[in-house]
Amino acid sequence: MNQQKADLLVIMTRLPNSGLNRLRPIAGACLLGALTACASVNGTQNGSASVNGSNANGHFHLSGVPNSLASRANALLNTGQPAPRSVLEKRNRAQTLARSVEDLLASEGYLAAQVSYEDLTTLENSAVLTVDTGPLFTISTVALTGADTLDAETRQIIDRHLATLPKGAIARTADVEKVETELVTVLLARGYAFATSPGIDALASREDADVEITYTIDPGPLVRLGDLVSDETDPRSQKAIQVLKTWREGATYNPRTMDRLRSRLRSSGLYEGIGVVVSREPEEDGYHTVSLTLAEAKPRSISFGVTASTTEGIGADALWERRNVTGRADKVTVRAEAATLSRSLKAGYERPNIGRFGRTLTTEAGVRQEETQAYDLDGVKVAATLSQPFTRQITLSVGAAIDATRITDQRTRIYLGEREQVTFSIPVTAAYTDVGDPLDPQDGIRAFASVESGVSVGNGTPGYTRMQISGATYRKIADDLVAAVRAEYGAFSGSNAVPTDRLFFAGGGGTVRGYEYQSLSPTDSFGEFLGGRGLFSASAELRWRRSERFGYAAFVDVGAASEDAGSVFGESKASAGLGIRYYPGFGPIRFDIATPLNKRDGDAPLQIYVSIGQAF
Repeated sequence: MNQQKADLLVIMTRLPNSGLNRLRPIAGACLLGALTACASVNGTQNGSASVNGSNANGHFHLSGVPNSLASRANALLNTGQPAPRSVLEKRNRAQTLARSVEDLLASEGYLAAQVSYEDLTTLENSAVLTVDTGPLFTISTVALTGADTLDAETRQIIDRHLATLPKGAIARTADVEKVETELVTVLLARGYAFATSPGIDALASREDADVEITYTIDPGPLVRLGDLVSDETDPRSQKAIQVLKTWREGATYNPRTMDRLRSRLRSSGLYEGIGVVVSREPEEDGYHTVSLTLAEAKPRSISFGVTASTTEGIGADALWERRNVTGRADKVTVRAEAATLSRSLKAGYERPNIGRFGRTLTTEAGVRQEETQAYDLDGVKVAATLSQPFTRQITLSVGAAIDATRITDQRTRIYLGEREQVTFSIPVTAAYTDVGDPLDPQDGIRAFASVESGVSVGNGTPGYTRMQISGATYRKIADDLVAAVRAEYGAFSGSNAVPTDRLFFAGGGGTVRGYEYQSLSPTDSFGEFLGGRGLFSASAELRWRRSERFGYAAFVDVGAASEDAGSVFGESKASAGLGIRYYPGFGPIRFDIATPLNKRDGDAPLQIYVSIGQAF
């Protein structure tokens, strides 16, 4: 800057830096000679404290620091270094500490602060660092250069951010740098994809104890987006990538547009490295091309899981997945499950982004076998589902399924023997989620609603409609404490002659821990469990992350299944328990112990559950 004042001046600029873009003094840029020190704006962005203190290993002692900065200043002295071994080392360390304290004070507006030291002739005495803060500097003016090419609306937004540094505000480095960051952020959001801030100039007057701030911006061109190109050579993959495009031709650049593109690419599971570059020069149509550099992930993966409980027994599952089978981001899966109460084998095919992003066709074929207290079942099922996200959080799905079952339950044991049926059903579902980690949610909401209508043939033609809604909310009430609440309700209408697994059951790890599996379901006159036409269950958990590896939980569950949806609340039973969570790095391993609060004859006093992931 060429501007000068007729009093003590210190000229500073912010040198470009790859990280925090700190304000740095120009070496030796002090005017009017005979200066004892140059102030600098350099900094820390921590908050101030209101405590005073003054020691560091007994070798250095601070005096004269403002109370609001005493704690941070003393922290600079408390470096844990051993005692100086010579007077020269003591002097060098005192000089370094003095500069650090001056930088701290300057970052909080004491631009002319000076730190002097005494008692450096021996090693026995503690060296006193005496602080002369000088005046507290305030903002005099705030100016901007480089904004001549901006449109009026963008300039108005910029001016609002500049106004957050009013005349008379304390000249804190963090506040000054924050505005610079905001200016560049605004320009990027307004379509100036290559906007930068070459530097901040500050002209300080010691006589007036104020600072003139001048921001410089280089907005670059207003960028309108054109084609999306990638280094993929397969035409089918190229076409699949075009569906992931998050803008229309000619749309103004926005960082969120690029973030959404990266998110879509990551969600495909096909790439372990993603590079997105906007061309600096426009094409002939005036639009800027967006280029992708993609590093493909391994196309195959295998995963395993285990569960164990005193109510449902022991279980294990395995999943094999093959991605990008035809170059359209599709995948084939094979899942096998084996447990005390059930076994299954399923094969599936998923074809995403059919015509538009998120529209996914999922097909599935599988066999299963279940052996529960209420029924035994052998089944073969074929199903297809088409789903479409309407927002980032909301997805709607509609499907069709054919399910052939052979069931033995209490009714068929007495009267009919095995009951063979084929059920045709159409499920419609809506899902909402804004949680991050599905295995260990920290914040957000999950909700699910489904309506399934169907008809069974083979034992008459009973029809039915099954409705189920559920929701869960998670709130982080402290850094290491999460409160989680969930609720579920179901209602069934139609004939009970449908396959028994279409009815509702409660009790066990999925509904009310502490009770035997299915034991909170309606019973017949012989005490045998029957399926219910109504379902209610709810849980509340407090999850404490004690350390990186271990956490603890306390919970209460309540619920039941009943013969009609209206009486389910009155028939509900409750339980309570404690849990341990172990965090190996991929999600918690859960160990829960629960006890029934409405204990009945035959109920065990404790039930134990081990699984991967939180209970909900």
